[in-house]
Amino acid sequence: MSNKELKHWLSKRRESKVLKKIREHLILVNSCITKGRDFYAFWADKDEEAAQNMYDLIHQEEKTADIVEADILDMLSEGRMPEYIRTDLINFIRLADKSVGRIKQGTNNLLLLINQEFPESIIKILKSNFDLLVDEVQGFTKVFDSMFSIEHEELVKEIEKVSLIETELDENYKQLKYEIAFSTGAVPAGALIILDHAIRDIEQSSDLIEDCAEMVRSLVLLQ
Repeated sequence: MSNKELKHWLSKRRESKVLKKIREHLILVNSCITKGRDFYAFWADKDEEAAQNMYDLIHQEEKTADIVEADILDMLSEGRMPEYIRTDLINFIRLADKSVGRIKQGTNNLLLLINQEFPESIIKILKSNFDLLVDEVQGFTKVFDSMFSIEHEELVKEIEKVSLIETELDENYKQLKYEIAFSTGAVPAGALIILDHAIRDIEQSSDLIEDCAEMVRSLVLLQ
């Protein structure tokens, strides 16, 4: 099936509803990750009440995203959509939903540490990671929104921008692991273990967003 045929297929009335529902889900993904950055600002200021409230909002939006995901999977179980498109869209939506689960888990782990003091180097890199994750999900949303409206070469460039952000976040993750290893004298071991889980959750959320961008490449560019 050519890209033109794929675009025509997905523009059909029923399939178009699926894409609109996926867009609704991505709005929730974007919102949860942005709220993750807001959570971090409160966490860094040790504003426990505000951080808890922001985490509760993330948790609620994650549950809403799960409901929308279930609706999409139900819609994809019907109709005459080509099987490989159906499979790619199912994988796509599941990856996006998992990214929300990871950011929820990461913020939950950080919430356990809100009264713990950490070296400034760790605080600085954590902030950078949340900023990068927001940039990444916004870049990915742009990829999804423009996948049929710009030339292939431009779409590839947008996907590569997402990958570059993920690479930068990966480098931060490695640096955080290094900082944690050299903080054992200043921070209790239990707190460092929880922090290690939190930063891994954030890094995995980034990986999943990049994977979603690559799914767009699979759907649109490799037909």
